[in-house]
Amino acid sequence: MLKLKRFNSLFLWSAFFFLSVFFVSCATAPKASFSGGEDNNELSLLPAGAKIYLWADTVKGRPLLDVLSFEGRSGKDAEQILDNTRSAAAAVFSEGEAQSRRFFVAASGKYPSFQANFSFAFSRGWKKQKSPTGSSYWYSRDEDLALALGSNLALVSNVDPFADFSVEIPPDGFAGFRRGLVMAGWMNDPSDSLNTFLTTMGIPLQIPAEVFFFGAARTTAEKPWDLILKIKTPSAAQARSLLALFTIARFFVLQGAGMREGPAGDALFLSPQEAAALLFSNAPEQEEESLSLRIDSLDEDTIALLFNMFSLYSN
Repeated sequence: MLKLKRFNSLFLWSAFFFLSVFFVSCATAPKASFSGGEDNNELSLLPAGAKIYLWADTVKGRPLLDVLSFEGRSGKDAEQILDNTRSAAAAVFSEGEAQSRRFFVAASGKYPSFQANFSFAFSRGWKKQKSPTGSSYWYSRDEDLALALGSNLALVSNVDPFADFSVEIPPDGFAGFRRGLVMAGWMNDPSDSLNTFLTTMGIPLQIPAEVFFFGAARTTAEKPWDLILKIKTPSAAQARSLLALFTIARFFVLQGAGMREGPAGDALFLSPQEAAALLFSNAPEQEEESLSLRIDSLDEDTIALLFNMFSLYSN
C-alpha cells in the first residue's frame, strides 16, 4: 500500500485544497462535460493503472468530506471549491518516476472560469502550458500541480491533465455497488494491502482478493454513516472459505475493547485491535464470489480514524 501521506492523496478533496487556494485563478476550459447519468460521469475521465480509485457525491457527503484530511488539511480548507462542486472522482498512483502521474482528479460543478483565467494570468507562481493535445492548462512548479478549470468541469493532476492515457474501466459490479452511496471506490490487486492490514490487527489471513470495493452510506441515525466493504475473490468456493475464516476471526476480535481517549484526553484514536472490533462488528456475508462487511452507525470522526488506520497499517 501507499505511505500515509500518499494514501491520503487518494481522497479527491485533497486536491480540492489546492484548487481552493487558486479558485479564482484557473485554466482554459477542459474539453469535456457530462450530464450526470450512470455511465456519463467523472469516472469515465480517469486514467488506467492507478492503485486506488474514488468517487464522491460532494453535496450529500459534505459532512464526511469536511473531516477527512490530506497532509494535515481538512475539507474545511476547501470550502469554496466544495461549495461549487456536485461530484468528483480521483485516481491515485503508486510511487514511481519523478515525472510520472501521481494523481488525477475530475470534478463537476459550477465554476467561475472567466474570473479564474483573468486572475491566474497575474499569478507569478503559475505558468500557462500547452498540452500536446492542443489544450491549455496552468502549472505551478512550487505546488507541483497542474490545473484546468472550465465552467462545469475541473481537472487536477501533478502533470499535464490532458496528457494522452488509457481510460480506466470500473470493475464489474462497481456501478451497482456505489448506487445509493455518497462515497465509493475500489482498489485493483489489493491482496498485499489487505493482508498487511489484517496481520497488523492480529488477524494473519491471506486473502486472494481480486478487487476491493469500499463506500459510505448516509442514514438517518444519530451517528449517520455506514461503511460498506466488499472483497471479490476468484471463486465462490474461495469466498466460502474466507467467510468461515472471518467468522472465526470475528469471534476472537470482538473480545477486544472499543474506542478510548487519547493521551491528551481531548482526542480519540483507534488501536489496531479497536479498529478490528469495528471491522467485525457485524457478521460477514457472502454473495457468490464476494464477501461483504458492514459497519453501522458511525460518526464522521470515527470514519476518518478508520481511514487513517488503514493508511498507516497497510504498508
